Amino acid sequence: MRQKLIIADDNRAITEVLKLNFDLLGYEVFVAADGEEAEALFRRVKPALMILDVMMPRKNGYQVCRDLKRDPELMRIPIVLLTAKSLKEDVYWGYDCGADAYVTKPYDPHQLELLVDQLIREAASGSRTVAWTGLPDSSKVEAEFRARLEAGAPALLLEARLLLEGREVGGSPDPAHRDLLHQAGWMLHEAAQEAAQAAAVGQTAGDRFWVVLSPGEAEAFRVRAEERLQALGPAPGKLSLAWETLPPPRG
Repeated sequence: MRQKLIIADDNRAITEVLKLNFDLLGYEVFVAADGEEAEALFRRVKPALMILDVMMPRKNGYQVCRDLKRDPELMRIPIVLLTAKSLKEDVYWGYDCGADAYVTKPYDPHQLELLVDQLIREAASGSRTVAWTGLPDSSKVEAEFRARLEAGAPALLLEARLLLEGREVGGSPDPAHRDLLHQAGWMLHEAAQEAAQAAAVGQTAGDRFWVVLSPGEAEAFRVRAEERLQALGPAPGKLSLAWETLPPPRG
């Protein structure tokens, strides 16, 4: 059975070239010309991957990507943003909305083909990130923690759980809860940048957050995160963070 691929772009010349290329590689290719059509097609077809333009009518690619990545049944399907928007801020928003890769036009067709193949294989093997918030996957944070320890540098690995009225928010399919998780993840990232010199923040498969930093910076980071937490919302109740220090990885 051929793998299904969606190409969403309002530029017909681009979609025709991409469709021809991927048809020749053996994919079953579907095409969408606007954001709403792309999202509906994605939910119906459940492709192996989607190549998505950012600037499209009816709904832009950032919004389409964010909404699809918030769906637990669809979040592991890779999405590649293919766009002429190449500023640093554009790339940030691309990964912030959960895109698996951000490719700027003009692009190298062969490199795009290799990227698509790689992302599909990673998703099929289960090694693809589940960090739908756009933060790094927790495996990358753990690798950084391990590297610091092996280099003899002081390092601490913290786990943060977002609580609403004392109950964990992570794993909830409620869109409001997932929006709070998204805000919380980037709040932790910003708090780490403010309170630590070289911290890394990532998201686990269970919607918890891991932070690696120097032990001497941990308290200042926690205080800054708790202060920033009060600005999240709107929330249907009291938000809090539960912290745990994780042990060094084995092996």
